[in-house]
Amino acid sequence: MTRALPRLRGWIRLQHILVCWILLSSPASFGLLGESQQQRLSRVYDEARSEHLKSPGRPALAWPLARACFDRAEGISSRPVRSALAKEGVEACRLALKESPADAACRYYLGLNLGILAQTQPLRALGLIREMESQWQACQLLDPAFDHAGADRSLGMLYAESPPSPLGVGSRSKARFHLARAVQLAPDHPENRILWIEFLIQRGEKATAAEEFKALKKILPDARIRLRGDAWEETWKTWESRTETLQSRLGVHP
Repeated sequence: MTRALPRLRGWIRLQHILVCWILLSSPASFGLLGESQQQRLSRVYDEARSEHLKSPGRPALAWPLARACFDRAEGISSRPVRSALAKEGVEACRLALKESPADAACRYYLGLNLGILAQTQPLRALGLIREMESQWQACQLLDPAFDHAGADRSLGMLYAESPPSPLGVGSRSKARFHLARAVQLAPDHPENRILWIEFLIQRGEKATAAEEFKALKKILPDARIRLRGDAWEETWKTWESRTETLQSRLGVHP
């Protein structure tokens, strides 16, 4: 392991140079987010990568890099850049999981970065989706509360949006179970409640969705106090937009 570290660090540096070169050379890279947000995500990524290089294989340093890779990739339209970032996040988590297979955070962010790869590599999508499912199932067993019930939330979205077998892993009953469980585990997290309400509307359960919408509105003021700062700014814009859409679809008065 010790002799392999110099080669590993060299490979990671080379990969980082490639990612940065693509980012700087591709005009499409700046298609989805404003410049200030791009700069913040880039800074967080650079900081996480710098820390990870100090000790590759440590879960406490691997999953923050994987999270930064995912966040960065989510805001970029260029497929090669998204793929390169996701691969870096995947490799960081895989290396850490060899030494610490029970690390819930690495399994969670491994699943998220596999999701980016599934979007950029359609021919491999089904295999990647099945691995996403297994990684989030493992995270859910190891630490169901991680990232505001992130494993159940992610599984619920996966089952709701994926086609059923044999083309995918889609299951409305599994989606219902995991989305409802995410609300149960982290009821004060807006994303959990918004996803649950969206699912109920899709299933035609408008009366139940209207009741859940009232619960969502009650938690938002406190959530704004807890979840604040630059890291949450774009998320809140999305939540506000989706909340307004739900309010319109449900016919709920402000």
